[in-house]
Amino acid sequence: MMRHLLHLLIVLPVLIYHDRASAQGCSDAGVCTAGPIGQPALPQDSAVGGPKRHFARLQYSYAIGEQGVVIMQVVPEVSIGITERLAVQAKLPYVMADGDLGQNSGIGDLVATASYRFIKQDDRDLTGILGMRVPTGRFVPESFEKATYGPTAHPLPMPYQVGLGTTDLLLGLQYRYERISAAFAYQHVLKQDNQSTFLHRYWADVPAAASYFESFALERADDAVLRLQYAAPFGRLIVQPGLLGILHMGKDSRSEDPNTLDLIRDRPFQRREIDGSEGLTLNLTADMRYKLSSSWWLEASVGSPLVVREVRPDGLTRSVVTNVGLRFAF
Repeated sequence: MMRHLLHLLIVLPVLIYHDRASAQGCSDAGVCTAGPIGQPALPQDSAVGGPKRHFARLQYSYAIGEQGVVIMQVVPEVSIGITERLAVQAKLPYVMADGDLGQNSGIGDLVATASYRFIKQDDRDLTGILGMRVPTGRFVPESFEKATYGPTAHPLPMPYQVGLGTTDLLLGLQYRYERISAAFAYQHVLKQDNQSTFLHRYWADVPAAASYFESFALERADDAVLRLQYAAPFGRLIVQPGLLGILHMGKDSRSEDPNTLDLIRDRPFQRREIDGSEGLTLNLTADMRYKLSSSWWLEASVGSPLVVREVRPDGLTRSVVTNVGLRFAF
């Protein structure tokens, strides 16, 4: 009993912590929650270790991003267990963004993964993850048409975009020993195809736009992720507090303000690196899963930053992220 009370005292500050700082929002980048990474998993969880190898999940996400932009996502996900060790997963979000410069919505980027459990025991397991993030979320001209301040003259910043505009390779390795789990993951950009054209000079008549990071033809660096978690059971409830570190491996870059003559002559844009866009962000997280029946689970999660990168031009700034979902194992 005392041990459970201690667990609860550790978890409660995580659940109520809503720091005003900003950090990279991991749910958007992809690899932090690819496949089984970050999911509460105990041996008695029938959806993980029992005969029901498949599951379907519907999740709703609410996040506060850069300059107070509200980002909501509805995320359907399915996982099919091909064997007891091998599974494939796919999720495709519908994204809605609303802020002081306008609104945008649409289908986001597809994340597809395969996971294989190299070690599968009651007290421990080791799982490898291989996947892709594909830019199915569209950029322009849809985002222009929904801008508050005009149909074509005001391209929206990255926080309003439904996708990152990159094709990424996702690699991960997760190890669990009893209630402690650790995961290392890497997100490598295979193809840069960001079509953002946001520059401050396009919004000279709207002072609020100057607070957003410029992102004309943005190119992102890779991410390395380390995730540590501890799963504490309380009857039907599993609560899993943790730390999530994201190391942005290099500086992002963008094109300089395009010259009209260069555009006419189809000359390549001059690029420059964005100082301060590399480095570490550290997030405090908590994941929860409540068993409704042998097949149905109610899930929730929350995350908020402790350490932040100075510059985040990719639009993944989040001061808080909350998720609720319903999971069905079959």
